[in-house]
Amino acid sequence: MSVTIIPIEVKAVDERGALHFLKTDRTGEFLLVYRNAGTVSGQHYHKGISAGKNPEDMLLVQGSANLHWRNLITNQEETILLTAPTRVLIQANIWHELIAITDIVFIELNSLKDGSEDTFRL
Repeated sequence: MSVTIIPIEVKAVDERGALHFLKTDRTGEFLLVYRNAGTVSGQHYHKGISAGKNPEDMLLVQGSANLHWRNLITNQEETILLTAPTRVLIQANIWHELIAITDIVFIELNSLKDGSEDTFRL
């Protein structure tokens, strides 16, 4: 699979709001990212050089966005509507861009160093 979408499960909901949970084996520095509606992020791919980008693991925690991706090996292409909360795994050699429909907040489970070592543009 090129891109995997995983719902972030709801544990409880009450008058205060909702509690969600997820599991990850990743540790270290992560990125907390805010993007304004109408902006585009990404427009790149990863070769799988960095463990933090193999696969890229992103948590959309607020808002909605379109994830457009293309498999550079098979040329399969798709646009997926993402609505928070959701988790996205993007495998190596998948060119991708995230187009914010609303203001969004997401967490990338990788460091800036992971990205700088393993980010390529067409």
